[in-house]
Amino acid sequence: MIKLLKNMNLRQIASSALLFVLTTTTATAQISFSSYALQNVNIIDVNTNDILYDYTIIINNDKISKILPSKNYSLNDTIPSIKLKGKFVVPGLIDSHVHFATDPTEERRDNAEKVLKEMLLTGITSVRDMAGDARALSSLSRNALVGDIVAPNIYYSSLMAGSKFFKDPRTLATAQGGVSGQMPYMKAIDDNSNILLEVAQAKGTGAKGIKLYALLTNQQIKTIVLEAKKQNIPVWSHASLIPTLPIDVVSSGVISISHSDMLVNQTYREKTNIPSSWKGTGALEMLPEFWDEEYSKLKLNSIFELMKQYNVVLDATLTVYESYKGLKNAHWRYEMAKRITREAKNAGVKVAAGSDSDQATFVQYEMKLLVNEAGFTPFEALVSATKNSAQATGIIDNQGTIEVGKKANLLFLNSNPVENIDHIDDLFMVIKNGKFYNKK
Repeated sequence: MIKLLKNMNLRQIASSALLFVLTTTTATAQISFSSYALQNVNIIDVNTNDILYDYTIIINNDKISKILPSKNYSLNDTIPSIKLKGKFVVPGLIDSHVHFATDPTEERRDNAEKVLKEMLLTGITSVRDMAGDARALSSLSRNALVGDIVAPNIYYSSLMAGSKFFKDPRTLATAQGGVSGQMPYMKAIDDNSNILLEVAQAKGTGAKGIKLYALLTNQQIKTIVLEAKKQNIPVWSHASLIPTLPIDVVSSGVISISHSDMLVNQTYREKTNIPSSWKGTGALEMLPEFWDEEYSKLKLNSIFELMKQYNVVLDATLTVYESYKGLKNAHWRYEMAKRITREAKNAGVKVAAGSDSDQATFVQYEMKLLVNEAGFTPFEALVSATKNSAQATGIIDNQGTIEVGKKANLLFLNSNPVENIDHIDDLFMVIKNGKFYNKK
């Protein structure tokens, strides 16, 4: 084998190495070069909503260094070149809503690694974890970053909420070994809280964002967001933080809000205010026209306009609401969530793709729901799972699109996903941080 390599130029070595990656009988193969060229690919450009046919992408270390038409690329023996004629490439997918360590004693490390590996090998190159035990998440994140485990890049949050929330059994599980509401990654906030210190401690856990969950006043939210901006950490939030209404959350300075159905709280401020006609067995029999009429009563256009003004992304999480379909007292969440998501998109709001299914499904399923339940085109769903999810996470400067200078996080497909969203599963290979991954 060594003698054979001596008689091959770098381009031939690269092609042979890639052939090994794509034909090996092992479950996963990985290979990397410091610099290489990917020739003859069709780029799905989520910035222009266009397809760039027959282009070459040059990777240097873990970043994209050049993009040009293949006819303008000159082969040379200093950069390995891999021909991928007929393949379609999209930015690596980003799931904007996962949970890997709500209870680390149940969500075991070995299972987390197994699921993360599966996610990466389906084309998910980054995930946003929306509250868990930062002690476990920081280890997973570091190991994923340096390549010790096969996993997407992990961006996790530190949670802040009103004091009463920390009776929730999930917070007790997440804080095991400490006190719920007093952990640096999970803080109870009141009017006497030292927000400068709370934000500094949250950032010190390695969290890439602060998540606001529930029971916070408008003033508390504003104080947290203002201090977080000073300390250069983004704030993510539930769409409603009763007693604070969605319209005040949107205008507070958060970069994203989660859960479409929570926008209902702008009109019906408490669960007890939800119309009785939305509940019970009868609600399951209501025709689409009924739900369309009920949606129109919400009058959310002013919130949508405010979201555009403040550049706030909606993390819709339709997957969660599909699970409520057919449940007599929760069916309304499914009906409203898909309509809110559809109309938000139609109004020009940026919608991110987050699964929030505790990894029972991945973001690809959320993308299909956006198309099949909320009227998105396949291209719009691709934008949601790449560019918009990157913005919702706060990583748009280096991920989410295929551009010079951004991370080499790429998903190569055998079929055009713009023609059919199901083609997102027709995977050829994945590149994360410049390294090749392939699943047989």
